[in-house]
Amino acid sequence: MKHIAVLFLTIAALSGCSKPTDAVIPSDISTWDKELAPNLKRLSDSDREKVTAYLIRAKMGEVFGGNGIPPGVTIGQAIDAQKKWEAEQAAKRAEEESLKKKLEQERTAALEKLNKAVTVTLLAKRELPKNYDIGRYSEYQEFRIGVQNNSDRAVVGVSGEIKFIDVFDKEVGAVRFGVSENIEPGKSVTWTGGRDYNQFLDAHRAVWNLEDGKYTTKFVPEAVVFKDGTKLAVTE
Repeated sequence: MKHIAVLFLTIAALSGCSKPTDAVIPSDISTWDKELAPNLKRLSDSDREKVTAYLIRAKMGEVFGGNGIPPGVTIGQAIDAQKKWEAEQAAKRAEEESLKKKLEQERTAALEKLNKAVTVTLLAKRELPKNYDIGRYSEYQEFRIGVQNNSDRAVVGVSGEIKFIDVFDKEVGAVRFGVSENIEPGKSVTWTGGRDYNQFLDAHRAVWNLEDGKYTTKFVPEAVVFKDGTKLAVTE
C-alpha cells in the first residue's frame, strides 16, 4: 500500500508539472519555437491569445525602454497579468467614456443657454473687389451679422461662429466674429466685419461662391458676457 501511495503521489506531481500554464517562458526568444510553442498549443484559444498579447506587449515595452518579460514568469502568470491589464484598460476606457459623455452633456446644456440668451443671424454677405484707391489691396469677404439680446440682463460681448451650409446640407465654411457692444435686454446691434479673401483656401472659396437663396447658416456660440460680469461660455 505504501508503494502504491508513493506511485500515486509521483504521478500527481508529474501531472502537475506537465500543465502548460506551469511552464516558464524562456528568456531567450530564439528558443520559443522549440520550448514555448508546444505548451501554447495545449492552451485554449482564449488563453493562447492572452499569452500572445502579453508577449507582444512585453517585447514592445522592452523596445521602448521597459523591463520586458521578468525572469521565471510562467505561462499561467502571463495569462493572469494580461487579464489584469485588459481589465484595467477596460476600466480606463469606461472612465474616459463616462467623462466624455459628461462633458458632452455639459456642452449641450451650455449651448442651449447661450442660444436662449442671444439670437445671431447673418444679415448679408458681400464679395468686394480690390480697390487700391481706398486701401483695399486684396479681394474682401464682408459679413453683416445681427445680434439680439433675448435675456433680461444687459450684454456687453458675444462671440461665436457662423457656419455656411450649402443646398446639399454640407458645411462648406465658417466665419468667426466677436461683438463688444452694450446690448440692453430686448435690443439688437449689427456687426459688420470680414476677412481678406484667399482663393487658395477651400473654405474661403466655397463661401465666396455661395449664391443668395442657395445656402443656410447656423450660429455656434462660444461666449456671452453680461454687464454684471457674469458669463456664459462653451468649453472645447
